[in-house]
Amino acid sequence: MGLAFAGDAASLPGMKTLALIGCGLVVGLASPALAHPHVFIDTRIEVVLNARNQATGVRISWTYDDLYSLYVVGDMGLDPDWDGKLTPQEEAKLAGFDMNWDAGFPGDTYVLMGEQEFALSRPTDWGASYAGGKITSVHLRAFDAPVPVGADPLLVQVYDPGFYIAYAIAFDPVVTGGVGCVAEAYGPDLDAADEALKAALAEYSADVDLEADFPAIGKNYSEEVRVTCAAP
Repeated sequence: MGLAFAGDAASLPGMKTLALIGCGLVVGLASPALAHPHVFIDTRIEVVLNARNQATGVRISWTYDDLYSLYVVGDMGLDPDWDGKLTPQEEAKLAGFDMNWDAGFPGDTYVLMGEQEFALSRPTDWGASYAGGKITSVHLRAFDAPVPVGADPLLVQVYDPGFYIAYAIAFDPVVTGGVGCVAEAYGPDLDAADEALKAALAEYSADVDLEADFPAIGKNYSEEVRVTCAAP
């Protein structure tokens, strides 16, 4: 995972520490596998198309779970009266807190058509808000070149390979622009994903620190959006 705060007040290791404290009860109840995931993000996907039914970008919003949101707001010194509301100045400070990505970090968003994977730009046009005890951030990522979309679906997958973060497509996907285009969300085969996790964990000896070396099984739990367009 390469997501980090825009400032240096906190980073992924700090996030892991807090998440481990918050998940300590769960971890103590069963196998070490239950230590993952630590952070939960509800995702909204909007695929942007031009008039020729070519995808030009993806707008992504992340709504963080209550615990992680509380950590960020407190660590950044926002909402000091704890009324659950941010001033315009505080909201401006919050914007971009999660956009300082490590070089090469794919943003936990992957776009494919068949076997071809399409690169996305680094995030732009970002913002953030805080409501109901949860932070929602939004950013836009562009394709290197417009991608024609037709009957073969354009797939937008969201997952953290190391499964430290669990992403769920919790909102109806959206298509902006284009003609005769639709977007639908699909979930993974959870039984198959669980079996793959068990098989991966079986390869580890008892002295391995799973927190430091968790198997890259996040893709098996990936939810995805499929976009298709009717022939013009």
